[in-house]
Amino acid sequence: MDERERIGLLKDEYLLLQKFYEDFDARVIQIKGWSATVGLAAIGGGFYHPRFLWLFASGAALIFWILESLWKSFQYMYGPRIEHIEKAFRSESFGDVAPLQIYASWFERFNKTGFQLFTTMRMGIVWFPHAVTLVAGILPFLLETLGILSIPRS
Repeated sequence: MDERERIGLLKDEYLLLQKFYEDFDARVIQIKGWSATVGLAAIGGGFYHPRFLWLFASGAALIFWILESLWKSFQYMYGPRIEHIEKAFRSESFGDVAPLQIYASWFERFNKTGFQLFTTMRMGIVWFPHAVTLVAGILPFLLETLGILSIPRS
């Protein structure tokens, strides 16, 4: 394979990787939207229906938080390959960069680091709004259970 062909394939791979990476961000926004919708509905419902809806809101927030963390982990597996290709273009040195290695690169990163779920969960861009909803569901449940909060229900 000559250098022009290698550069063309690397460019195509880079553009595809960037699309993958951005598509994960779009999916994460959807997950956040689902989490906020379910959480707010359940927290609001807890003021009119059994207080266990607050726990449901917290549980749903935790599930969405884990789901988003997994998605972010999947996304970050593409990062080293993107960096590698960018470095090749920056230095204009393409000889040691084999094109079309998305799958191999992803699994190489996965085998090296794993998902790092708990690390990803602690990231600010990931925990919001899930952690807020989790606390917002547990807090009124505990306050009412302990008799500190009294809510008349119809």
